[in-house]
Amino acid sequence: MEGKKLSFLKWLGLALLFIGFPTAIATILSFSIPYYLLHNVTLANTLSTIIPIIVIVTSVAYFRKYLQSRNLITPFMRRQSITILPDSGQPINEKYIRSFEVNLKFVKGEECIKQLAMLGMMYLQNAVAYNNKDLYLRAKEYLSRAEEVMQVKSVSFETKCW
Repeated sequence: MEGKKLSFLKWLGLALLFIGFPTAIATILSFSIPYYLLHNVTLANTLSTIIPIIVIVTSVAYFRKYLQSRNLITPFMRRQSITILPDSGQPINEKYIRSFEVNLKFVKGEECIKQLAMLGMMYLQNAVAYNNKDLYLRAKEYLSRAEEVMQVKSVSFETKCW
């Protein structure tokens, strides 16, 4: 389940590639074109403020998606450990469960089976904690999907026991 940890320098390099480089290009182009071609300082200053902000927001979103799709752990991510015991009565944070659902799109092979089973168990724990039938049905759905994938694909003994 653990992703690959990035060192600070690798993270910095990726951040510069995904965020810094596009922002620098956007800033230079958004100032240069109106200033040198149109000779309009006000337009150049306005555009060189607005366009880089839009580029930064878009770049950060793509950077996060890239890290998530590659299952990379940045030096700034907090480690959150949870205990999955459906009869414990303690609910699991919905945001935490949703992050696993988002990661499910990017996972393949045996890791997919493990995440499906884990999602099923987390929803089962929340179903017991909240006494909610909808969560129970969702848990049952994830566990049956994990079982179906296991029957279709050949998986290791460790994954079957998991």
